[in-house]
Amino acid sequence: MFVKVKYLIKRLPVLLLCVLMSCLSGCNKVKQIKVTSVALESVGLRGFKGLDIGLAIGIDNPAFGVDISEIEGALKHSGKVLGRVSLDPFRLHGRSAEIYHLRALVTLEKGVGIQEILPYMNKDMLEQCTFDVSAKATYKKTVSKVFAYKDMPVKKLLERNVYEEK
Repeated sequence: MFVKVKYLIKRLPVLLLCVLMSCLSGCNKVKQIKVTSVALESVGLRGFKGLDIGLAIGIDNPAFGVDISEIEGALKHSGKVLGRVSLDPFRLHGRSAEIYHLRALVTLEKGVGIQEILPYMNKDMLEQCTFDVSAKATYKKTVSKVFAYKDMPVKKLLERNVYEEK
């Protein structure tokens, strides 16, 4: 009997990994989470190198509730990083379609000043930009995954289209 218990203990990490993989791959509804709208609510200066931005983001979530944290991104124009963005963590409610009011802090990159960034507040200039974003999604404080998207066109987001992973 001791040999069987010892064998099971050795195989436990493999078994847990298999169960975890089947849970993660079986959650097809997670892939159906969509950003339905993005609206700029407020913009405020934070010194000479930053902006406080209020966003209203509409999200349709047919899946379970998820904690979203470590949300970071970079706004780029012609490959040059203009600024880094970080958002406050929030809870994405399960089986809901809600508007989340979030705060973002934009920190300008070295060599980029307020005068250089102001033209991008114009929608036409902003549509020429792209951004990278990454976030950590955690389910019930146990299972987590980091999602990262590169070179997403801002124009698509402003048109309220969802960026589709290739």
